Amino acid sequence: MKIQPLAAAQIPRDLLLLADPSWAQVTAYLSTGQCYGYQQDGQVVGVVVLTTLKTGVWEVKNIAVAPAYQHRGIAKALLATAIAVCQAAPTCDELQIGTGNSSLRQLAIYQHAGFEMIAVWVNFFVDNYPDPIYEAGLQCKSMVRLSMSTTGEVAQRVENESFNN
Repeated sequence: MKIQPLAAAQIPRDLLLLADPSWAQVTAYLSTGQCYGYQQDGQVVGVVVLTTLKTGVWEVKNIAVAPAYQHRGIAKALLATAIAVCQAAPTCDELQIGTGNSSLRQLAIYQHAGFEMIAVWVNFFVDNYPDPIYEAGLQCKSMVRLSMSTTGEVAQRVENESFNN
């Protein structure tokens, strides 16, 4: 396993579109974000994109794993890397992530990692995406927002947690 920052030319568009079907949205946050890639078998099979949301608050904008490599702990490793990057950054006090109301597996992963729900942006995906999105037979309509402190007790718990579940 090797997770490292990716240059713009190395970022696999197809992976980013797995987690966010709007290339316009992806392009907008890639222009200010940092992408990290999980490399295996000589190729990038997973990505996570971090951006600055506002002073002291960073956001995971995209986290995706190629279908052939899913359910192997790669998303958890990418999330752990994002958390570690934020913990090491003196300008990051909080890390946020947003996901769809229908993203049940992702919601569980984020909460196990120490994120807590802070808001629901009702109809975010209905209002901001041209086509309906479905996951597990549910329409993805609203964005569930989660947050964690990257300093103090919560960060220490996440740092010590095993991501091999």
